[in-house]
Amino acid sequence: MFLTVFSVVILAAFLHAVWNVMVKNEEDKYLGVSAIAFGHVPISIVVIFFTPILSFQSIPYILISAIFFSRYEWCLLPAYRLEDYTKVYPIARGTAPIFIVVLSLFY
Repeated sequence: MFLTVFSVVILAAFLHAVWNVMVKNEEDKYLGVSAIAFGHVPISIVVIFFTPILSFQSIPYILISAIFFSRYEWCLLPAYRLEDYTKVYPIARGTAPIFIVVLSLFY
């Protein structure tokens, strides 16, 4: 179990590094981020077949999470046009935890 979890974490880190390099080096940021966003689709379809059936109570959380994540990715696109990737990405990644903490205070 430990080796499996470790391998998945290392794979996730590698994939993040690869798509960060893709976006950073891509001249057209829309193309880079769109390729990454649509690249999730085939992987997600394969993963669906290897996961257990979801409980009915988790579906609203999954849908809300998907909405927030897709909105996050679409907000990155204009931000990349306005400023350099090395400035925008850390701000975007750091904003989510702050947003969740503030949101959880009202929940």
